[in-house]
Amino acid sequence: MTLSKKIEQLFSRNIQTGKLIPELDGLRFLAIFLVFLHHVHAFFEFSAPVEFKDIDRFEGLRLWLIDSRKGVDLFFVISGFILALPFARSYLKGSPVPSLKKYFRRRLTRLEPPYMVAMIGMFFIFPVFTEMDYLFAFKSLLASLVYSHVFFYEVSSFLLPVAWSLELEVHFYLLAPLLFLVLKLPAFWRRTGIVAVILLLPWIQVRYQTPGFYLIHYIQFFISGILLADFYMNWPGKKNTSLLQSLAGAVLFAVVLFLPHVRTHLMQTETEIICAMIFPLAIAGFYYIVLTNVFWGRLFAFRWISLIGGMCYSIYLVHQPILSATMKILFKFQFFSSYAAEFLIVALICTVPVMLGSIVFFLLIEKPCMDPEWPEKLWAKLKSAFKKWSFF
Repeated sequence: MTLSKKIEQLFSRNIQTGKLIPELDGLRFLAIFLVFLHHVHAFFEFSAPVEFKDIDRFEGLRLWLIDSRKGVDLFFVISGFILALPFARSYLKGSPVPSLKKYFRRRLTRLEPPYMVAMIGMFFIFPVFTEMDYLFAFKSLLASLVYSHVFFYEVSSFLLPVAWSLELEVHFYLLAPLLFLVLKLPAFWRRTGIVAVILLLPWIQVRYQTPGFYLIHYIQFFISGILLADFYMNWPGKKNTSLLQSLAGAVLFAVVLFLPHVRTHLMQTETEIICAMIFPLAIAGFYYIVLTNVFWGRLFAFRWISLIGGMCYSIYLVHQPILSATMKILFKFQFFSSYAAEFLIVALICTVPVMLGSIVFFLLIEKPCMDPEWPEKLWAKLKSAFKKWSFF
């Protein structure tokens, strides 16, 4: 086996059930790349010790980097799609009905341990480098571990700010089996109903603005994932080579990347509402083309893009504290006088420690949890070690 193959095997995700969809990991790469750029810009914009004289020239770039927070919304659509797939197979293709016990157990054993390790790690580290006392940090930790920080404090976790989206994911997991029942309806009614709900939700959400991140303001992205799963189940399985579809993918990709991003829990204007109506459907449409079109499928299934995308959960959990530490060092230097050039070099430099930290976290924490039977295997090892210890 070549070195390249060994590295590829090491970083590949463990898929015990179902089939790996490399294009989906490529889409995860897109989502985490946007989130990474957004947070690099946030640290760069608000913490850099110098002012750039040409900053006004790059106002468009600055606004796009701020809008790159939309990567989280891209993740929400993927989550809705992945969770809906086994239910769609059951309701639309006659496959066995998924076990809710296994559904919830898998969420618990796959996602909870890495989250807990990251959150507890920040509990010990954060107060050392900030003015936060451990009592306050402990309260934030408890609220975060039960995915209820927004309910107690109306803001994201003080220890790991990106956790707001993970809280919403868990809230959706609990509600999702009920939402998936829509897939039992006739095709016309379920699809029309889902699209109508997505288009209607922003008009309802604008009337109920909140200071924190709640599922009610982001549920349309998860629902778009359900719509995507519905259409995906009716895909014949042969990749489309249509030039028209490839061009449609380019248009939708541009919409996903450049449509002004709306923070749905804070939107106010009619223009923001219209953008909020378009965005979830544009994401679902683009994802469908990536999954079913030869050109876009090959692009997002490119092996190294797919491998990095497969580590997105680890990257998401550790990138923010690593960026914070790295920036404190980088801000002691200035490489260029131009805003764009300085941002580019800072982003490139930050990529190295973020990827190294993410790889370590992925290999040591996340990847072992991909084995559905890891709790049983761990318990068996502990019992064996206890018996040996008892013998002596």
